[in-house]
Amino acid sequence: MIEFIESAKHLVAMKLSGDITAKDIDQAYKATENALKDNERISFFAEIENSVSLTLEGAIKDLKEGIGQIGKLSRYYRAAVVTNKGWLGALARAEGLVFSSIDVRVFSPEDRDKAFAWASEQPEALPKPTEPTPSIHFLQTTRENVFAYEVTGRIRQKDIKAAAQAMKPFLEPEGKINVLARMKGYKGFDLMAALDDDLVWLKYKALSKVERYAVVGASNSMRNFLELVSPLFSVKVRVFEASEEEAAWEWVGAQQALLAEKSA
Repeated sequence: MIEFIESAKHLVAMKLSGDITAKDIDQAYKATENALKDNERISFFAEIENSVSLTLEGAIKDLKEGIGQIGKLSRYYRAAVVTNKGWLGALARAEGLVFSSIDVRVFSPEDRDKAFAWASEQPEALPKPTEPTPSIHFLQTTRENVFAYEVTGRIRQKDIKAAAQAMKPFLEPEGKINVLARMKGYKGFDLMAALDDDLVWLKYKALSKVERYAVVGASNSMRNFLELVSPLFSVKVRVFEASEEEAAWEWVGAQQALLAEKSA
């Protein structure tokens, strides 16, 4: 069942326990629609008890309703998930990575009040649309076998194509290379960028070519994802805090050269 919790008008707050039916899902989406009528952006709070279980009818209903919400994702601000179930926390983090316009955070039951307070904060106004600037900036390095770049904002298809062109001279010769990625305000990627042929080519070549991959300043969700998948590949991946960038450069065996940076 879903029990709604009294909260600020911009916050859809729920406590989930037992079987979650199609009727429960319908009520949750109706509450979301009602909140969107009176608010430019809304947030979510979900306190999930160990007894929770999604019925088949509930899952089908959730899938159907969720598809209709895709065009409204920019109006979703934050989502706080309170659970001690590891798989639910991992699922929430994965959704935060995919739907990167939403700030998704997972809290333990002990931090329930902290989670509720965080989700209750007033959402920031929707940004005014502007002409997007390149989100990938290539950094000059002191070693020919070290490729570095900085990501600011959202990665689009043309950014991926530019990155592929920039990396080709590094990926085609013999020998291993190291890569450093500096994340500054990373806001996810467009669907077309994720499906781009050049991105597939980059991933394929990187698996056999890259020896060390340092990621500086990754978000919590990105850190969790990288630490989850890195044991599956031969590439050595390490995540560094923004304050540890000097150590990251040392790990890949180079420094940033004092030359002008190039944009994608």
